[in-house]
Amino acid sequence: MSGASPQMDWLARAQSAAPLVLAGVLAGFTWWLVVSSPDVGSAARPPEPDRGTPDYELAHARLARFDARGRLEAVIDGERMRHYPVTQTVQIDAMQLALRHPDGRRVLAQAREGEWSEGKGLASLVGQADVRLADAAAALSAQQATGASEGANAGAGQERLGPGVTQILGERLDLDTRARVLTSQQAVTVLREGSAVRAQTLRHDEPAGLTDLGGRVHGSLVSSPR
Repeated sequence: MSGASPQMDWLARAQSAAPLVLAGVLAGFTWWLVVSSPDVGSAARPPEPDRGTPDYELAHARLARFDARGRLEAVIDGERMRHYPVTQTVQIDAMQLALRHPDGRRVLAQAREGEWSEGKGLASLVGQADVRLADAAAALSAQQATGASEGANAGAGQERLGPGVTQILGERLDLDTRARVLTSQQAVTVLREGSAVRAQTLRHDEPAGLTDLGGRVHGSLVSSPR
């Protein structure tokens, strides 16, 4: 019995240490899984669209769109335009847009940069975007129509708007020129005849005459005189 005692003592110690060894092995295996697993967040993030390289670039250029009868519908001006054939889009620096609808309503827009999607009639305005919507009875001055370069940079939102004109300011505004729907997923300011309303999102459906403001909405409304 005395000769077997040291062996039994060693086995007892080994058994008592087994949980610690197993815990260490499991910890090391878990660490290996962490460092060897792919980044799930980055894998789920959609890749940026590859526009490729532009096939032409123009300075101080103008794009024009005509209806089926040959009447001018829209004019887009920019300090520089780059056309990407892969996505059929035009990247525009200092973008200015003038649009006239058949019912007489007009849209004037400007931004630090923008994108025009050919074939879809989609315009994205990014960076101090300024969009003005005028009803058929409204008359915009020539300075408003041609002096878009001053725009939001010069604090256009503080100048007095004429009757029937709605001005929308934001960092990004997306305009569907065919459906006549203006949307934004970022904060906007809506100005009209002395009223000023701020919201976190916007969807303006011009044919339906509906404006949906989302998120936190606050501001002041001034009733129009009869």
